[in-house]
Amino acid sequence: MDLTSDGFEAERPQPIRSGWRRALLIFTALGAGGFAAGRIAYRLDSVTLPMSLVMLSTLAPFFALLGFGLWWLVFGDYGRVTRVLLALAAAAVVVAVPFLAHGFWVPQPGGMKMFGLIWGAPLATAVAGLVLAFVPALRGWPAILVAMVAVSPWLLTRTEGVTGAFDLDVSFRWSTPPTAAAEEQLAGRATVAPTAAVADVPVGPADWTGFRGADRAGVAPVAAFQGWDGTAPKERWRKNPIGPAWSSVCVAGDFLFTQEQRGESESVVSYRTADGTEVWAHGDAGKHTDWASGAGPRATPTLANGRLFAATASGAVVALQAGSGAPLWRVDLKEKYGATKPPFGWSSSPLAVGELVVLSPAAPEAPRLVALSAATGELKWQTEAKGTYGYSSPQLSTVANVPFVLMFNGEGLFAHDPATGAEVWRYDWKVQANEPATVQPLVLAGDRIVIGGGIKGTGTRCLAVAKSGEKWSVTEKWATTKFTPVFNDVVRFGDFLFGLDTGRLVCLDLASGSIRWREGNYGSGQLLLVGDKLLVASEQGRLACVAASGDEYEELWALPAVKGKTWNHPVVAGGRLYFRNPTEMATYDLPGYMGRK
Repeated sequence: MDLTSDGFEAERPQPIRSGWRRALLIFTALGAGGFAAGRIAYRLDSVTLPMSLVMLSTLAPFFALLGFGLWWLVFGDYGRVTRVLLALAAAAVVVAVPFLAHGFWVPQPGGMKMFGLIWGAPLATAVAGLVLAFVPALRGWPAILVAMVAVSPWLLTRTEGVTGAFDLDVSFRWSTPPTAAAEEQLAGRATVAPTAAVADVPVGPADWTGFRGADRAGVAPVAAFQGWDGTAPKERWRKNPIGPAWSSVCVAGDFLFTQEQRGESESVVSYRTADGTEVWAHGDAGKHTDWASGAGPRATPTLANGRLFAATASGAVVALQAGSGAPLWRVDLKEKYGATKPPFGWSSSPLAVGELVVLSPAAPEAPRLVALSAATGELKWQTEAKGTYGYSSPQLSTVANVPFVLMFNGEGLFAHDPATGAEVWRYDWKVQANEPATVQPLVLAGDRIVIGGGIKGTGTRCLAVAKSGEKWSVTEKWATTKFTPVFNDVVRFGDFLFGLDTGRLVCLDLASGSIRWREGNYGSGQLLLVGDKLLVASEQGRLACVAASGDEYEELWALPAVKGKTWNHPVVAGGRLYFRNPTEMATYDLPGYMGRK
């Protein structure tokens, strides 16, 4: 028997018992194993894996911590009062640490608080508990230091939002976010008067006047790339920084228009297409930001009859003189229609229809669509039906030889008379509130329409629209859950449909919806059809050219275009390729283009 100097028996480490130590091991293994299994399964089969299982595996560490806490309350090694007090103290620490660490002085803190709670706190608890259980020499303050090391990734980092796959995009917590630096640098240029106003901005066949081009189909007009030899474009100019936004651009002749967050204003900005020189900027007070997608406008300006129409993420719609940026009118969707802001901000781009501008307030309290006078902003019509949260835009399309304003949202697809706003036909497809519609309907020749989107697993459907007498009917031609474009718009070439699903470029047979091939890794990027080629803008800012073939996947060339997360749509107009993200914009010349004088 070992004795101390005063004659008492020396304290010995207690052997591992079947109490809290074993329970901690089991719950730690369940949490780590559930999370790892879910991520592996998602990588191996992201198409058929139910979204509920993905979410369950993501929360597995938190559920494991909760399970261990409940076990402790019922079967813990100490008295009931002691167990309850220890459980309450541990719960307070687990909840308090992420919120105190990221609650006040860290920019964009919301996401890290959540992930610190569901991942960081369980990891720190498990590591500290296992050290206390099996390494007696590290009990006490050393165990606390070990726990602090375990939780340090969530204390020393800051989320910059998430990727399209909802993976964290993180950086060192005390670094300055590039988007914030751009906002601050450009704050004094929210509104900039033109040095020389232009009387008119005419539109030609090689131009691109709104979000996703004509019919919002994502197809470059032939005049925009005539003579291009198909090789990689050559950089002409680059603008860095620009104000953050998920907006694309519209282009007419010598001018390019886009939107940016500049300080506390959402600005519409005009640049010269030849060299990127800023022509004018018009700022509208307001700023939307959220932890997942960051700050800045989401919509793209629309150009029609010399006027530029733009919707801010904060809920304002402005009409400007395109040549000078002079304001013509302004409407606030919140004040005018009582619309509440969608979680990720107003994202719907305006639609110009003759002398009307059609808008989607995208809120349950407001009309599904409203039409304003393009000249004055006066209300001309509004739908009787209410809307719903969503991020797609109204589009003017001809279906079965009749023009309609189409609107796809979380309730389905709706066709309205452009002149009166009356609903003519509809296709009900209600999705969950957290799966709002973002993808534009793709109208095929004749009477078919492809719709899809939502969160992974929602799928894609092909509809046929017909009229018999005065009655319209909508029937489903095919449906698949093996392809869900989420918020990545699709394009059509020949008999094939192309789109991105969980980062993979997918080709579908338009006749049946069957998958022809699934290749590449582009993240949540965007597509543009240019002739018989697909320009694929990856989520990482890379531009790739892929043959639009249903037989096989072939990447013809690729180039690093912009740095950082990129969800913006590329544009080809007037022999140039325009591409931007929240921090920079690059313009490229298409080799061989014959359309420029």
